[in-house]
Amino acid sequence: MTAQRSTKEEHLYRKKRTDDKGKEDCDFCAMTEGHPQHVRETAHLRVIRNRTPYSLWDDQRVLDHLMVIPTRHTAKLGDFDNDEARELISLIDEYEEQGYCLYARALHSKVRSVVHQHTHLMKLDGKKRNFLLMARKPWYFRISK
Repeated sequence: MTAQRSTKEEHLYRKKRTDDKGKEDCDFCAMTEGHPQHVRETAHLRVIRNRTPYSLWDDQRVLDHLMVIPTRHTAKLGDFDNDEARELISLIDEYEEQGYCLYARALHSKVRSVVHQHTHLMKLDGKKRNFLLMARKPWYFRISK
């Protein structure tokens, strides 16, 4: 799996993570209707646009990057009650029908940036890249066929 942001998006993401260190309140809890990232809301869930989306996922360009978050602050899917779980499955099914892939990180993942549970929804362009060159210091190269 390849998950990369553009250089500009990655700088914004890292800056936001640094700015949020030690912060007690949850950004996701504040994203109600009217917030620039807010897309829609159901009884138990919100769909928001990812502020720092991936540019590539599984060697394909990401056309749209949304996240599904519970309106109730919870850290993991296992905390959902039956109504929340049914609604999540129904909402994800709706987006899968539109061509979105889904991904969620484990509770104790070192790269999980927000404790509030969130499931990524990414619409891909469907064109697998035959040649992908990524460079960082130190230099790393990946060529896929």
